[in-house]
Amino acid sequence: MSLRTGKMMVGLTGGIASGKSSALTKFNELGWSVMSADFLAGDILASDKRVQGEITNRWGKDLLKSCGSIDKAAIARIVFAEELERRWLEELLHPIIRSKWISFVQSCPSSKCMVELPLLFENNLQNHFTCTLSAFAPIPTIMTRLKARGLSIDESTARVDSQLSIFQKVSQADYVLWGAGSLKFLNHQVEGLDRILSK
Repeated sequence: MSLRTGKMMVGLTGGIASGKSSALTKFNELGWSVMSADFLAGDILASDKRVQGEITNRWGKDLLKSCGSIDKAAIARIVFAEELERRWLEELLHPIIRSKWISFVQSCPSSKCMVELPLLFENNLQNHFTCTLSAFAPIPTIMTRLKARGLSIDESTARVDSQLSIFQKVSQADYVLWGAGSLKFLNHQVEGLDRILSK
């Protein structure tokens, strides 16, 4: 199924810690309507009672924080340590996330819409978009950034290994952003790509 409606609709992906979120923020500043699958997942974990019930039934009520939302860090430790558990969580969350970003695209108020989907190619979603864009950073840069976020080498490796290789993402994308440099350089690339896609 294609969601193309005459608007410019871009699917943004890339490896973890490759600059996707920073690029999405800059596109938004340039007038794009944007949505992030990671933001949607966080919102669902914080507010969807049915999802919270499914998760605590499987992994225990200790995953509920005092505010009532699910502890995302605790979930990450579970799902990145065991592929079966990650698959279970994806089967629970992905249909909800997809329905939300599809609704966003269909009702997008701008002629230029972008959805950040870390698993865009893994889930064969590229045909929903006018074109695809992948942020790229080398593995050493990614590992350094994940260490700065407080992850161990094993935790970082598990997250990287859970996705399609960064080189496969780049080879499948229509456009690529170099995400290993400065934020200023990334923004400069986004500005140039915005001009190309806005023609």
